[in-house]
Amino acid sequence: MDPVKVALFLLFFFAFLVVTRRLFAREKSPYPVDYVPQSYSDAPDDYRSTKRPAVIGSELPFPVKVPTLERLPDGSYNRPKVLNYYFSNLDLKTGPENPRSFCDQLFVEFETPESGARWINEYVVATPFGLQDLLDSTGQTLDFNGTVIIVTRWNMAEILKTVIEDVMGKYAHPYSDESDSEDPSTT
Repeated sequence: MDPVKVALFLLFFFAFLVVTRRLFAREKSPYPVDYVPQSYSDAPDDYRSTKRPAVIGSELPFPVKVPTLERLPDGSYNRPKVLNYYFSNLDLKTGPENPRSFCDQLFVEFETPESGARWINEYVVATPFGLQDLLDSTGQTLDFNGTVIIVTRWNMAEILKTVIEDVMGKYAHPYSDESDSEDPSTT
């Protein structure tokens, strides 16, 4: 191989990487995965007097009845803890200007009681009119990563109920369904 050709290839390859990273860096979420908004009471005094930040879920009573957190015989738990939830742009108390037309990212922070490990699930929550407005304003097709929740109108309790049902379905433990049917002679 010619070393000049290899050097030129590597130069163009790295230039391509730099250009594509800069082009697509704008498409990332404005919040990192471990971002949790600061509580309003923790904000500096001068900030509180000029702008009131959006309310976050840990500052409100949880609007959905969830099953009691129970330790199972194998030492695991029946569900994760919900620590916090918030939207990228919407305030949890006031919601969108038009309850029938919105599209925003919802972040829900969970913790496993077994290990204390935390994670954040991201959901796109929208109404059909909100999706149409987004399509009309961007003029492009939409591509969502993750779970999309379509609702007819803003109802935080219904949105969280859907999220909890999704997480509970994915948080199932292997012995819960299979152990009843594994060995019929033991029943």
